[in-house]
Amino acid sequence: MTDLLRLRTLPGQLIALFVFVLLVSQIVNVLLVVDERRLQARSTLYLSAIEKMAEGTAQVLEFPGRRPGPGPRNSRGAPLRLEVASSSAIDSLSAIECLSSYEAQLSNLLQSRNVKFEAVRVCRGDRLQRPERQSGPTGLRPPHEDMRRDRERGMRPPPPGHRPPPPDPRGPPGPGFESMVMSVHLSDGRWINGITGHYPLENMTPRVFLATGGMVLVTVFVVIFFARRITRPLTNLAEAADQLGRGGHGISLKEEGPTDLRSAIAAFNAMQERLTRMIETQRTMLRSVGHDLRTPLTSLRIRAEIMEPEAERAKVIATLDEMKTMMEEILTWAEDASGIEELHRVDLNALLTSLSDDYQDVRENVSYEEGVPIIVLCRRVSLRRALRNLIDNGLKYGREVNISLVSDVESVRVCIDDEGPGISEEDLRDVLKPFVRLETSRNKDTGGSGLGLSIAQSIIQAHGSELDLHNRREGGLRASFTLPREA
Repeated sequence: MTDLLRLRTLPGQLIALFVFVLLVSQIVNVLLVVDERRLQARSTLYLSAIEKMAEGTAQVLEFPGRRPGPGPRNSRGAPLRLEVASSSAIDSLSAIECLSSYEAQLSNLLQSRNVKFEAVRVCRGDRLQRPERQSGPTGLRPPHEDMRRDRERGMRPPPPGHRPPPPDPRGPPGPGFESMVMSVHLSDGRWINGITGHYPLENMTPRVFLATGGMVLVTVFVVIFFARRITRPLTNLAEAADQLGRGGHGISLKEEGPTDLRSAIAAFNAMQERLTRMIETQRTMLRSVGHDLRTPLTSLRIRAEIMEPEAERAKVIATLDEMKTMMEEILTWAEDASGIEELHRVDLNALLTSLSDDYQDVRENVSYEEGVPIIVLCRRVSLRRALRNLIDNGLKYGREVNISLVSDVESVRVCIDDEGPGISEEDLRDVLKPFVRLETSRNKDTGGSGLGLSIAQSIIQAHGSELDLHNRREGGLRASFTLPREA
């Protein structure tokens, strides 16, 4: 499960993409829904407010000595606040937006109630201050407001133990408070102002988070399910390709998944079958060539044993021995490159310990510090030959070789360091090519055949890795390669 959630994997990237698209779409939907609900709520509030305004205005004219009370409280907001004043409350608004459609509706409602008026104004804007209201029986100013205004003007101090009035539950009248203000200019010169209270929308945050979280979880599980169906054939294809690259037996993969993936698997199976046949043909040819070459060389050596004079016989035998050695090295190089040997699980630590002990037994200066078991999948004989070639090369030019391992969870790196002069940068590019010798003489004992590092490179490549040669800062050459660890 954790591998599927990594962003570097295909399922992880699909999950991240779907979650991102889902979150963006949810944010857009929430903004649209909230705006739509705000418009609907405001329309409902305004329609209710003009009805209460018409009813309240009729009550003021019908009962002159009665103080008009606030309209019924809305289920989610504050009631309509009515007040009788000497001026229109709209004059105290900023950013005025006139609502002509509501003015027409309010006029019709007032006319239906036989209310005589001079003008009707309905606007929406930010309130700056409340207009001065008339005191007396028709005023709406509560006692605590008179006391607060007197204190602000310095007319009299507040009585002992007096507490400021609680905040107005109908909403703050300060700047930024968007209100719908209705003003009816009566025939007697008075103004009846109606102000809608603050209308808070329902808090949708918890529901939005729950809905979004649920959709994200469902999306993640759905993507994981389908991603597994898609990536399982890809994983099998990658494992089969890796095993084929290391010289293992080809496994015919089941053609499953989307059409494009099935085509890729079918092409891989066909390629794998052709490569397997070609490698098997090459192995058969190498066995035959090795047998056919050894037979005439052996026959020539037998004839050389009876040659005269003795000096010529020794030269011919030496030449034949050199040819045989070179032939064996060439066949070994070709066999290792073709990967004839089967793969096995090998303890690399034990292999290096045994190899260093063999060199130390013949008094060669090769050191290796034994560590914990590290299991790798390799060709034991071939890998041992590659290591011997690298160690022999280090002893030839450096006289002292140190072997070390650098491992992590997935792989292990083998490092072989010598104390020699190193190799020039120009020669590093060519030293791994077959028959290339840094020793310019043609003496086998000093220059070799030029196949030692090439054989090591071929063996390491057959294991799916590359031989890396570079000069160390402290002097000498380091030859290293990496092998995957087995569980």
